[in-house]
Amino acid sequence: MRRAMNRRLRLLPLLAALVLPPLHVAGAQDAAPQNTPPQNTPARNEQNQGAPKPADRAGGFDAQRSETRHQLPLPSGPLAYTAVADFLPLRDGPREEAAARVFTVSYTLDGGAPDGAPRGRRPVAFVFNGGPGASSAYLHLGALGPKVVGFNDDGSLARPPAPLLDNPDSWLAFTDLVFVDPVGTGYSRGIQRDGGRDGGKDGGGRRDEDPGKRFWSVDADSRAMAEIVRLWLTRNGRWESPKFLVGESYGGFRIAKMANRLIDDTGIAVNGLIMVSPVVDFATIRGGGGLLVPALRLPSYAASAAANGLASGTPEQAAEAAERYAFTGYLTGLAGLDYRRPGAARDFFAEVARTTGLPEELVTRFRGEIPTDIFARELLRGRGRVASVYDGTFTAADPDPSAARLPFDPFLKGTVPTYTTAFAAYAHEWLGVRTEVPFDLLSDRVNRGWEWPRSGQPSAVDDLQAALTLQPALRVLIAHGRTDLITPYMASRWVASRLELPDGQADRVAVTVYEGGHMMYTRAPERAKLAADARALIEAALR
Repeated sequence: MRRAMNRRLRLLPLLAALVLPPLHVAGAQDAAPQNTPPQNTPARNEQNQGAPKPADRAGGFDAQRSETRHQLPLPSGPLAYTAVADFLPLRDGPREEAAARVFTVSYTLDGGAPDGAPRGRRPVAFVFNGGPGASSAYLHLGALGPKVVGFNDDGSLARPPAPLLDNPDSWLAFTDLVFVDPVGTGYSRGIQRDGGRDGGKDGGGRRDEDPGKRFWSVDADSRAMAEIVRLWLTRNGRWESPKFLVGESYGGFRIAKMANRLIDDTGIAVNGLIMVSPVVDFATIRGGGGLLVPALRLPSYAASAAANGLASGTPEQAAEAAERYAFTGYLTGLAGLDYRRPGAARDFFAEVARTTGLPEELVTRFRGEIPTDIFARELLRGRGRVASVYDGTFTAADPDPSAARLPFDPFLKGTVPTYTTAFAAYAHEWLGVRTEVPFDLLSDRVNRGWEWPRSGQPSAVDDLQAALTLQPALRVLIAHGRTDLITPYMASRWVASRLELPDGQADRVAVTVYEGGHMMYTRAPERAKLAADARALIEAALR
């Protein structure tokens, strides 16, 4: 069960943690000779003024800086902005050699902030997706950027290639944006050195080891991404700007770690964290959490069942009823089970079946604790369909009715060509990026090679608590989809309820629930609500 669950999470815990020497910035001397600059491509109603900057080639891949100018039409009037696609270098080791080039795309409003604040003091948000192994394209073209991938009205996948549309809810209206692809994702890559070896800490390393692997651990990743934030602020003269971190899924875990890392390593304090469908404490979503884990899943199961007509009420009503039941009759029922006498729990199993929309026989077989992948697999078996663990309202035809478990998730797998094609085309046509490096939306190599702490379930709760304590003005927004089964909203509510905050400051951490799943922003109304809530957090953090 745990192995299958990890496949769904794209999180494969390993047993060793990678410890790195301090990271430093690679300077201009690391650049390679320049190639011919790519031709600028005017597009639709946007204005790309000026040719993109030339490209470098180093470390086996392109290192390019391209600067273009555009306009985003909005009901309130057009926003003129500059887009910069850039590779920022990291280096480490005793010789401080370049170890990786990290691909970023930044959007800055032209002419200063609309409220008259100087450009150098406009808020800036650094954006990360999760995985580990995901590029930032999901949030980039799904919710925050000036362009957005078009989905169907219900948030389901459109016929390929999906259209790329102006985003009326772009966060650029209230903050500058920097999208970051961690090493090994998107166009970001580690750099080979020492005759093709991964030089590592002592210049050694295996020939078959990815040169970016030194960054594939919880600690190394947070340190590297904190360094990218510092480097971007330095290169762009933005140290006085209010700073925000945005992260989805594992990215929420990452930015909680980064908030403390930035203080410790760089002396930078952030003003706010925005976590989209995060996992803050892995013990709340998978093995190790005891009876708490199934209780925290139950409301999302109930909402998904209601959305598919298998439980009474609306998804919101079903979830609210399940919230009350989860910490009363459900928990006491699980705790009081006698496996020697399963028949004595018949009424309990029947109630769980009514709540989740699952057959009573299945609930009985799993003793009331139904794994996430089993729920998604079995909920609609009678209709010949399967649900997605990323959104219980997204269903697809059952590709193998005889299989106990499916080898892929229909929604997640479908998003890969959608976002890969959209971003590769966008980077080439709109941002002026010229590279033959494959765009890696979701890197299995990073995910499989990720190194986790040696013991216990990974947690960023202490990091989040420390950040809130050290920065009394820090605000946190945690956004979840109601039918997200992979990172249930109740897990974050549980974590938030146990954060220590002074009296009268509970509103510094808000958990907000939206219709939809892990990527609730594929639904246009929810994307608009998320943008409004993010704007409200940023404005509150600056008061």
